[in-house]
Amino acid sequence: MLAIVAVSTMAQSRPEARVFRVEELLAQARAGRIRVPLFQRAFKWEREDVRKLIDSVWRGYPIGTLLLWSKLGAAGLIRLGDLTFEVSEQTAWFVVDGQQRVVSLVSTLLPRGARGDKFDLYFDLVKSEVVPSRRSGVPATHLPLDRVVDSEDLLAWVDDSRTALTPEQIRLAIRVGKALREYEIPAYVVSVEDEMIVREIFERTNTTGKALNPSEVFNALHAPVDRQPAVSLKDVVDRLRARSLGDLEEDQALRSLLAIEHKDFAGDLQRQLVGVDIEAAVERVERAMDRVLAFLVQDAGIPHLRLLPYQSPLTVLSAYFDKFSTPSTRARRLLMRWLWRGSATGALRGDGKGMRPALEALRDVDDSEVAARNVLLTVAAGRPTLQGSEPFNLRYARSRLSAIALIDLRPRDLRTAEIIDVASLLNSSQEFTQQIVTHRPAATSADDAAVYSSVGNRIIHPADGDSVVSVLLAAARQDQPELPHITSPASSPHVLASHAISMAAMAVLRNGDRVGFLRARRDLVDAATVRLIDRHAEWDHSDRLSIAALSAEDD
Repeated sequence: MLAIVAVSTMAQSRPEARVFRVEELLAQARAGRIRVPLFQRAFKWEREDVRKLIDSVWRGYPIGTLLLWSKLGAAGLIRLGDLTFEVSEQTAWFVVDGQQRVVSLVSTLLPRGARGDKFDLYFDLVKSEVVPSRRSGVPATHLPLDRVVDSEDLLAWVDDSRTALTPEQIRLAIRVGKALREYEIPAYVVSVEDEMIVREIFERTNTTGKALNPSEVFNALHAPVDRQPAVSLKDVVDRLRARSLGDLEEDQALRSLLAIEHKDFAGDLQRQLVGVDIEAAVERVERAMDRVLAFLVQDAGIPHLRLLPYQSPLTVLSAYFDKFSTPSTRARRLLMRWLWRGSATGALRGDGKGMRPALEALRDVDDSEVAARNVLLTVAAGRPTLQGSEPFNLRYARSRLSAIALIDLRPRDLRTAEIIDVASLLNSSQEFTQQIVTHRPAATSADDAAVYSSVGNRIIHPADGDSVVSVLLAAARQDQPELPHITSPASSPHVLASHAISMAAMAVLRNGDRVGFLRARRDLVDAATVRLIDRHAEWDHSDRLSIAALSAEDD
C-alpha cells in the first residue's frame, strides 16, 4: 500500500493522515491539484522501475509513503511526466517525497493518446503480469493500462476484444481494473507556511529509492518550490553552456560553490550551507565559472570542456577567479603552468578532495600573482618523461591532450582545403574524431592492433561516410584500381600537415603498408602532443614572483 503524507508545523495542525484510492489520485492530478515542485529532480526511473511499481499495485504490495505539502498553487501549465494540464489557481498538493511513484502512476494509468516508452505498459492476460509494449505489435490479450481506471473505458475495451479473449481472461481484465482503481494510498499532507520545514522533511526522507546526487539535493533544498528557480545550479550550467564550450555538470558547479564558500566537500551538505546566502553564492559561482571558461580558452589553450584533461581543477579555478576577478597577466600564466603541468603528470586527477592543497594555497592571500604561484607550487616543477601513445579514448587525459594537439594544427578539410569548424564538431553529440582505417585484418599482431587503436588512426574531420578515408587513400595511391581516382587537396603537403601526416607517411601508405602509415602518423602526433605540453607547461621558465608581486607580498 502506498502512503501519502501531509505535514504541518507544531504550531499548526498535526500532520493529516489520509488515504487516497488510485482513481481519486488520478482525478486530483487531472484537476491540477497534484503538482511536482520545481526543486524536484527530473524523472529518473527507467521503464522497468515503472513496470515493477504498477505490478506491485496489482498484487497489493506496499509501495512506500508519499509526502505532500498543501499550499496555494499558481494557475498555468503544469507537467507530470509526459502529461501537461492547464490549471487554475487553487490549493494544491506538492509532492515532497514520492515524485517518481506519482508521475509513474499518473503517466501510465490516465487515459490519453500516444505514451512514452516508459509508460506504455500493458497487463498480459495470459501470464497475469504487467509487461511493456512490443515493437512487433500489441497482442489482443494485452490490456492497455491507460484503459483500466475508467470502468466504462475498460468495459468498452473488453467488448471490442471479446472474440480474442477467453471468459477467464475477461474476468481477469475486470479484476485488474478493480484492483488498480481501488488500491489505497495512505498519505500524510503537510500544511505549513515555513518552506524550510518542508525542506528539512525532504532531506530526512531522501533515503529510499534511487538516490539523488549532491547537486540534486542542493537544488531540492535551496531552489524555490513554485516558481522558476533563481538559485538552481541547473540554470547556472544552462547559461554557461551559451559559451559553446560544452556542458558542465551540476555536481561540478556545486563543488565550485563549496570551494568558494570554503566548505568541506565531504561534509553534510545541509550543515555545510548553514548561514550561507545561497542566492548570492550561486551568483558568485556563475560569475567565477564564466571567468574560468574564458581563462581556459584564452590563456590555457583548452578549446572545449570535453578536452579538459581532468575536471577537478575547475574547483580550484572557480575559487581563484571568485577571489580575483581580473588577475594579472603573470598570474594567469602561472595558472596555465599549473593546469598543464598537473595534467601532464597526472597530479590533477581524482575528485575535488585532491584539490585541497591548491585551495589552501589561496587562503589568506590578497595578491592574484602570489595566489597563482602558491597554487602552482602544489604540483611538481620538473619535467617528467612524457610517455607515448596509449589506446585513444577521450576518457583518458593523454588522449584529450593529443586531441588538443591535433586541433592546434588547425586541421583542414581533405576535400576542400578549408579550415575545419572544430567548434561545431566539438559541440555536436557525435564523436568528433574519425578512424582513418576502419577495418583491420582478422589476423593482426598485438603490436599492430595497438597501432590501429592509437591516436595515429584518429583524424579530426567532418563525418561523411568513408569519403575521408577514400580521399586520403586515393591521394596516396591514385593508381590503385579499386579506389576512386580523385584529385583533391588531400595530396597537398600543407593540408596533410594540418593532420600530422607527412609526405613520408603518405609514401608508406602508397606502398600499401597501412600499419606503417598509422605508426608513422602516431609518432608525429605524439611529438606534436609533447611540444604542446612543453609550450604550455613552461617547465624551464622561472616561477618566481614579479617584483610587483614581491612588493605586495612584503606589504
